[in-house]
Amino acid sequence: MLKSCCALLFLLFPCAAAAQYPGDEYYPYAEREERRELLTTDSTLFYRAVQSPSDLYGLRTGFNLPQVALRRRGLDYTLERTSLMGVAVSYRYLAALRLLGAEEQRYAGLAAAPGEPAAAGGMRAFRFSDGEPLQPFLASVRFTDRNYLVGAKAAVSASPGDGWRISAALDARSGRDMHVEGVFTNAVTAGLRLARRFGEGHELSVLCIVPPSVRGTRLSSSEEAFMLTGDRLYNPAWGWQDGRVRNSRVRRETVPLALAAYAVPLSASTSLAATLAAEAGVAKYSMLDWYDARTPMPDNYRYLPSYTGDRETEQAWLARDPRCTQIDWDELIRQNRMAGGHAVYALEDRVERLCNLAFDASFATEADARLTLRYGVSLRRENTRSYKQMRDLLGAGYVTDIDRFLIDDDTYSNLLQNDLRHPGRTVREGDRFGYDYALTLRGAALRLQADYRSDRFRADLSVVLGSDAVSRRGYYEKELFPGGQSYGPSRVMRFTPYTLKVAAGWAFTPRRYIEIAAAAAARTPRAGDLFFQPLYNNRTVDNPVPERIYAAELNCRLTGPVVDFQAAFFAAMTLDGIETRTYYDDMASVYCDMAVTGVGRMSCGAEAAADIRLSYRWLLSLAASAGCYEYIRDPRVTVLSDVDNSAVDVQAVSRMGGCETGGAPQLTALAEIAWFGPKGWGCRASAGYAGRRYVEPMPLRRTDRIAGQGGITREFFDAFTRQERLPDAFTLDAALFKSFRFERSRLTASLMLRNLTGEADTVYGGYESLRVRRIRPGDDTLYAPHASRCTYAWPRSFYLTISYRF
Repeated sequence: MLKSCCALLFLLFPCAAAAQYPGDEYYPYAEREERRELLTTDSTLFYRAVQSPSDLYGLRTGFNLPQVALRRRGLDYTLERTSLMGVAVSYRYLAALRLLGAEEQRYAGLAAAPGEPAAAGGMRAFRFSDGEPLQPFLASVRFTDRNYLVGAKAAVSASPGDGWRISAALDARSGRDMHVEGVFTNAVTAGLRLARRFGEGHELSVLCIVPPSVRGTRLSSSEEAFMLTGDRLYNPAWGWQDGRVRNSRVRRETVPLALAAYAVPLSASTSLAATLAAEAGVAKYSMLDWYDARTPMPDNYRYLPSYTGDRETEQAWLARDPRCTQIDWDELIRQNRMAGGHAVYALEDRVERLCNLAFDASFATEADARLTLRYGVSLRRENTRSYKQMRDLLGAGYVTDIDRFLIDDDTYSNLLQNDLRHPGRTVREGDRFGYDYALTLRGAALRLQADYRSDRFRADLSVVLGSDAVSRRGYYEKELFPGGQSYGPSRVMRFTPYTLKVAAGWAFTPRRYIEIAAAAAARTPRAGDLFFQPLYNNRTVDNPVPERIYAAELNCRLTGPVVDFQAAFFAAMTLDGIETRTYYDDMASVYCDMAVTGVGRMSCGAEAAADIRLSYRWLLSLAASAGCYEYIRDPRVTVLSDVDNSAVDVQAVSRMGGCETGGAPQLTALAEIAWFGPKGWGCRASAGYAGRRYVEPMPLRRTDRIAGQGGITREFFDAFTRQERLPDAFTLDAALFKSFRFERSRLTASLMLRNLTGEADTVYGGYESLRVRRIRPGDDTLYAPHASRCTYAWPRSFYLTISYRF
């Protein structure tokens, strides 16, 4: 039943957080025909059925809540884990894994797949089961008006004999978004898997997935820009070049995955599963750069009427003059050609060259009929080399590789070289420049898990102990930070991450179950957050420590002939978080590097979901959650000048305590009704709600240096420290589907409409700006924060899918 429900949801509701397109597989009779009658006999098998972890709330809400920023339970996305046969994998490969026949299981909160470490944010576990498929061939085509126009899928699975099994899959998407100008997708994901059984229990499998893609993205903007243009989907990232739309923010990725797995029984009670995975490739993200010139971004605050104060600018925005509201590519090229060879404007790529290796060996020993011991070792090496690469000089001939931010600085103007070992280097299209460095993480972990199962009682105890080392290696020697300050290896930062989890559950009957779980963990910070300026500086944050996580959860499950019900009560606390970033500090009038340490968050609340079988053909699903997700500590903010590492502000207290977590609706609700009619007809309608939403707060503006000095009046102080609340979001979706059966094959057509109300004022999400605005009434100087940046959700959209399995 769980597998068929996943297929149903994947057809009807797209996953906005991942690839943003729906699956195409749904058989409307599957949920009815595959549903097993509830068993009344009291036995170990039946008790374990109700004890098995499942995520009914996630299945029902994952695709049909309003399409807004949604951190489930208020937790960071990095606390979620996606694994394939024991090793962590990226979201890039999910579409291919499903087409290749991988079985997907979702686990909420502290629940985890057998042998997997618990993740407070939940996890997805993929594994392959090489049973003979009912329909080994799939062909599908789909049409939509969001992100792309047309997509196609094909998959084949065969058993040529001698124990071999071959699976191949292809997923392609192409076209431009019909709502947001400049947004497009051209992507292909190809996957191949070979597997062979060698006797009883011996199995070798090899998997390769190649997902090249090119995607035009959109940028957030200020509410003023949305109001002036009258377009909630306004995208400042694109403009006209020679009469054609061109996007400055294009993401290009080719990051293949190769994986080999081997499973073997070592004895009658012990088995081994080993997996080796490699992920290597290039990810690029383009953006405009400018040298001794004004920013070309049209929605910069200096170009808006609220700053210029002139009627002419306001009229140009109201008229949506593309020379003001969009990037004027033709003008940028004209200015470059007038500059005498050196570029004034250029389009560059921020490049990440990935090479990640992982190895996992897992043993399982059945000590007796009730106790299973799982233990193993994991090794990983993650290396990311980052640099800038010139994509397009926009009609100019070259750029000199120097630090343009220092040209007008009387003190540091003689320390211009980005690469002191190649001074004055001329950069042309395709060349690296600006910065070049690599971040490396090496880690090892040992784990032990004990699973105890009796007729009614279940208990799990798991321990993971690891050792991680993080370092940076600079390949450019920046003149501002000569020698080892920027070139060569940095100091190695070592951490000891761990996870300790205990869970116990009791089945009152084969239909009623309750479970309690608790966990404590420490995890290594993201490598880029351990350096003040990783682009060209080896200086690390002071006293780096792992982030601590404490979580507890109570789960209740009820299954019956009419109702399936699940409820979870949870609490999670994260402490000692670290965040770093580079920005322009308006109060100090210099580019700065900022480190925020001691970040603490608390999430607590409840989730509940129910499936109600109203009749043979009608199914009602309900889900809701309520929680409190907030910052519980005042972190410390240290700001260093980007030109000499001198202190601008040290260990300043940020008034973050009591701020709400951004991108995390604290109230959600869903009601969904489905009808499975005769002759393959069916329909579905759902209504969703997300409330108590806030923009993501920024610690810097709440320090004494900013809010205290800048907020000289109560109104200005409140403007710096008050957190903006976003409007509640609602959605109404509907789908109609028809299935035709031809012996063992079937043809399915589905039309889904999202956001039927056409609501155009739903804010997807937002964040506070780091910038501070100077206001000069007469001889005085006042300071106020810039407006928050946000994006709006898509309006009414459709998905038409036709698939054939045979």
